[in-house]
Amino acid sequence: MIYRNPFKRLYNASLYSVDGLIHAVRNEQAFRYEAVVFIVLCTALTISPLAVMRRLFLVGMWLLVMALELVNSSVERAFDLIDENFRPEIKAGKDMLSASIFIMVCFNVFLWAVMILL
Repeated sequence: MIYRNPFKRLYNASLYSVDGLIHAVRNEQAFRYEAVVFIVLCTALTISPLAVMRRLFLVGMWLLVMALELVNSSVERAFDLIDENFRPEIKAGKDMLSASIFIMVCFNVFLWAVMILL
């Protein structure tokens, strides 16, 4: 489909993105957990004495966790389409995706500790 109007393209792309977020909230348990953590963190930041830029940085870093979770979920679905049977290569790919989120969550815990304590 070719769009002659870039605003129409932007509008449609935004709708697709919102559909993806709704799907993730409804169907991906890990994304729901991360969304709840996001709400709790944002609530905690509203009463925090941290500077606004630090608050924005911490929120942005948690949004990266959530974005990475969306990538993880979508690639895992693609892996499932390749083969529903157990394959060590597919397991390794899924495990590495999971590890990327684990690393980012660990970094966020460290980052929050440093920002709050310093």
